[in-house]
Amino acid sequence: MKVILKSVLVLALIFFGCNVSAQGISSFEPQKFRFALSEDDKPQLIDVRTKAEFDAEHVKGAVNIDINKKDFLQKVTKKLKKDKIVYVYCRTGMRSLRAAKILSGLDFTRIYNLEGGLEAWKKQSYPVKKKHDKGNL
Repeated sequence: MKVILKSVLVLALIFFGCNVSAQGISSFEPQKFRFALSEDDKPQLIDVRTKAEFDAEHVKGAVNIDINKKDFLQKVTKKLKKDKIVYVYCRTGMRSLRAAKILSGLDFTRIYNLEGGLEAWKKQSYPVKKKHDKGNL
């Protein structure tokens, strides 16, 4: 009986936790993500990978805020507007989904996560800014 009760409690926590953290988060495949970006006059595009990853290549117009740095929360609350869409990506979509959940918990209301991350973006042959490009960061 105790095992069943514990199982029900764990499932309830997972279910309700997922619903709360998923509020305002949409994961889009690269085509839809790119379209949404193109329709936004001043997109808040965040690359949550490391600086080294970002410097090697990134989506043009992205700002690097590393999710694994201690100052992640401070930077996102300082640099991002809660009433605007936040576009977020990483290499494969895992770190960006974690970042999206954090942003949702900070009352950001519209967060678009790039499903499959930069790897999926590149598979569609969408452009990336590389370190050797003119005007590199």
